[in-house]
Amino acid sequence: MLACVESRDGDVGAGALWLATEDCPDVDPPRWLSLLDDLGEELGNRCDGSPPIACVPIIAGLLRERIKLRGAGGGDPQSHYLHRVLERGNGVPLSCSAIWIAVGRRAGLPVEGVGLPGRFVVRVGGALADPFAGGELLDDPAARRLVAGVLGSEPTRLDPAWLGAASPRWILARMSRNLRGVYASREEWDMALRAADRCVALLPDEPTELRDRGLLSWRLGRSAEALDDLRAYLERVPRAPDRSHVEELVSRLRAHLN
Repeated sequence: MLACVESRDGDVGAGALWLATEDCPDVDPPRWLSLLDDLGEELGNRCDGSPPIACVPIIAGLLRERIKLRGAGGGDPQSHYLHRVLERGNGVPLSCSAIWIAVGRRAGLPVEGVGLPGRFVVRVGGALADPFAGGELLDDPAARRLVAGVLGSEPTRLDPAWLGAASPRWILARMSRNLRGVYASREEWDMALRAADRCVALLPDEPTELRDRGLLSWRLGRSAEALDDLRAYLERVPRAPDRSHVEELVSRLRAHLN
């Protein structure tokens, strides 16, 4: 999986499929990579040199016809795994967008991910589109309305920080975070911890991933592992806003281990 995200041009489709193999024993990556290749070839034929923005409805139509791609709620972990979305058609915004990126790149189109607050979308050429909503094009007002539900009010402008192209590593880390949250909400703690392990591997310079993995380890009774992660978090974030809470937990873990 990590080999797929070493560069900004890494294959998101391949990375997401290898991510799925860690959780789902029935994944056959070559089968789904072959499907992505076929879809990319067909998309290239349908676009046939058209400008990227003109290809947005073509991408949407192809994926609707071939895999019945549509949006689905995030409570089902299967809606987060790329092979399940390719198989069943229903996915969360991030997995739908990952398919657009993987297929579009295979067709030679400039498709990249954009992590708006609360909704992952894509940019094709210079235009934002929402794969979760069937490829709806998003002008500036539409994009601001989309994030208003998360922010509580409609922003007067889109923050440029929201509009940067998401790297393959960041996309897979966001997938893993989403899965960590879904499995935690279902109290499937072992699966949540496995997702947390991926978050740490993908974002080794992000100390909050250590904290979150430590909290899951603590819940699972893995006191030594929890203590290591939480101490490392405190060392790397001396002014952490939750420092007092984490320090209290570290003290309890030390007492337990001693």
